[in-house]
Amino acid sequence: MLPLFLTSHKAYFGMLAVFLAAVLAMCLWLSKQQATLPLLGDYHIYHCETGGSGQGSFNLLTVSSIFAREIADNLCRAPAMAEQYKTISISWKPRQQLTAEEVLNEDYDLIWNREHSLHGLVPEYSRYYEPLLRYDQYKVFWFSRNGQPQLTREYFRGKKIGLLNDRLSHTFHLLPLASLKQLGVDISRQPLVYFDDANSLYRAFARGDLDLVSGGLFLEQDLDIPLQRILMADNVVAATLFVRKARAAEIDCAIAQAFDDATTDYFSAHRDFPGAAHCRG
Repeated sequence: MLPLFLTSHKAYFGMLAVFLAAVLAMCLWLSKQQATLPLLGDYHIYHCETGGSGQGSFNLLTVSSIFAREIADNLCRAPAMAEQYKTISISWKPRQQLTAEEVLNEDYDLIWNREHSLHGLVPEYSRYYEPLLRYDQYKVFWFSRNGQPQLTREYFRGKKIGLLNDRLSHTFHLLPLASLKQLGVDISRQPLVYFDDANSLYRAFARGDLDLVSGGLFLEQDLDIPLQRILMADNVVAATLFVRKARAAEIDCAIAQAFDDATTDYFSAHRDFPGAAHCRG
């Protein structure tokens, strides 16, 4: 039974209106308050501990997350690295995001990039960095989940293609666009979808959001799903590893071995540093 003061319908709805007005006023007040947003770290990065007596961090920069974790873990297990460094930190971002200041300040101990890109950024980069490993004989393919790709204009018509939003990437941007142009495909009419990193691109492909992507043979192992492929480009120069000149020479073999162990099935590396002939493997 309702209290006496609510026995009147008019009084009841009046009290209800007052209550709802108070709730609305509280919501409006809260919406005007400025919430402190959490500071998000760089998610394009991976760290590991060497477990050794070394100090500081050995910082690597690549242009893709592919092989990144395996390379870092290989380095963390290397005794020569443990003697010099406490942690290994590998990050990846599009080439155009590397700045001249980062090169001049030697923010990275190792940079996986192309020589013309570094020279265009800092013409005198060789004062600070020098080649350690050079990669070539790399094959790039078109991959599809639905039947064998065909190198014809008709095949590509209407196909949704994933690319990296990195105009300096040969594998994920330049080579696929060049292939389309060579086949007479009108790129302005082609459904092209751009991604900030290779992981996002390949996840979308695995979900079925894309019809075609480009990549090396590593893609068949990484995705572990049935794929069909056709060769797009042969004997492609993958990139060069540039290492800081200010370093302990003892780590050169460890770096070369870490990269070789991670990429040997897909890339052919040439060791380009003094003493390379004395490294194991």
